[in-house]
Amino acid sequence: MSLYIEAARIIQRPRYGGLRGAVFSDASVKSRPEQLYALIIETLKHQEIINEVLDKSGLLEIEKKLTHALALVLVHDFLFNKGGIATSTGPLKESILRHKSRLTSEFTRARLRRGYSTTAALLAAANATSMRFPRWVRVNTLKTTVADVLARHFSDHKPVRLFEELLSEDMTRKTVYVDEFVPGLLGFPASTELIGHALVADGTLFMQDRASCFPAALLAPPEGAVVVDGTAAPGNKTTHLAAIVGKGGRVLAFEKDPKRAKTLEMMVGKAGAEKIVEVRAGADFLLSDPWSETEKKRLAKVSHILLDPSCSGSGIVERNEYSYIPKTAAPPPAPTSRAGKAKKRKGGEKEETPFVKPLSKKEEEEVAKQAEAEEERLRSLSTFQTRIIKHAMRYPGAHYISYSTCSVHSQENEQVVMAVLSSEVAKQRGWRVQKREETGFRHWPRRGLVEECDGDEEIAGGCVRFDPWADGGIGFFVVLFVRDGSVDGWEGRGFIVFDIEH
Repeated sequence: MSLYIEAARIIQRPRYGGLRGAVFSDASVKSRPEQLYALIIETLKHQEIINEVLDKSGLLEIEKKLTHALALVLVHDFLFNKGGIATSTGPLKESILRHKSRLTSEFTRARLRRGYSTTAALLAAANATSMRFPRWVRVNTLKTTVADVLARHFSDHKPVRLFEELLSEDMTRKTVYVDEFVPGLLGFPASTELIGHALVADGTLFMQDRASCFPAALLAPPEGAVVVDGTAAPGNKTTHLAAIVGKGGRVLAFEKDPKRAKTLEMMVGKAGAEKIVEVRAGADFLLSDPWSETEKKRLAKVSHILLDPSCSGSGIVERNEYSYIPKTAAPPPAPTSRAGKAKKRKGGEKEETPFVKPLSKKEEEEVAKQAEAEEERLRSLSTFQTRIIKHAMRYPGAHYISYSTCSVHSQENEQVVMAVLSSEVAKQRGWRVQKREETGFRHWPRRGLVEECDGDEEIAGGCVRFDPWADGGIGFFVVLFVRDGSVDGWEGRGFIVFDIEH
């Protein structure tokens, strides 16, 4: 029964890094992670009809030791799993099987009301509509134009004004959304087949998440600019920069991992950007020196730097993940130290507690150890992130630096911004966060967290955040650092080892 108890526990608790992270990174999980993840995903996919079956059958009113979440996963396997509930006979399995006739009949009624004659038909329809996120493609303007792509290849797609219209329940509708924030970005309904599209295969279109397009668009280097991508592989942002600076510009793409650099080179070739992008395979941006005799002619001319360094990835959600909708009509009572034991309310009436086994002392210690390890990982990442931004701020000709993460953690986002702004290099060189009203993204609704910016609303307003469910993509954070005035004449070859702040 641990499979179902663990599934119920996971879907009830808050998740900030997606279900996959909640399952595969949980040291307390005893079930096979793949099986557990599949059970949770499929249960949440069908929770609407399962909830109807639970309500009509009155199961939770009769079986008071079942929590709503536990009933969901058990009834899911009873109704949808060919092998039924995957456990030997026990109290939880019996709590479902003794109502099998009522559950089956209510499920049949609910299915027929939805117009499905068989369970197979219901499953097929659910799978066809399960992907709710739009599909995003960036038009590679080195090869074509948005107008040409729409006219020649998607003329049968109806333009929509708001991207939310892509989320229509009728997934077969042919619609297209031209993004209002990122030039050249197109959104399509999730059912649109684009992976095998000829334009994707030849590099005319790049499949790229909406949020991932913001760093280059926010940085917005002019045509002909010399730009650095400090952490370039796999290459989506690099090729986006190449399209923005055009054939007269230059993108210096650093990638210290030789294997990832090969992927980067392939992407650059696919984009037709070989004469614009200089792939620096095996080169660590943190070791770059624009004052050296061999580099100063190139790196001293860099005016714009894009940084998308390693992060926790906590903002990445799967296209097939769903949110748990708790049953609010009759919330389960709070658990006690002994599972299943009744306790008295003030009026003397007994209250049943959920039949969920509490964590053992050893399990609690494992969870605490995991939480401590995650905190240490975030500290390590934020230290690296702060360091790489400060290094970029020392580039003599740099006036714009975009910093982004696919993380929802403030430790990697606003807290990094504040740490950088308080650094010696930022103060001496006059770096600040670009104000909201100074950008083309001033109307984007989700901004930085004021409380994580020491209450500074202007700094928080300059930060951009993405909500996966509201904005049609991954959880993301991006900010633009700017420096006013001319090159300030910082000199000295020793600037690489200058990083004594942490």
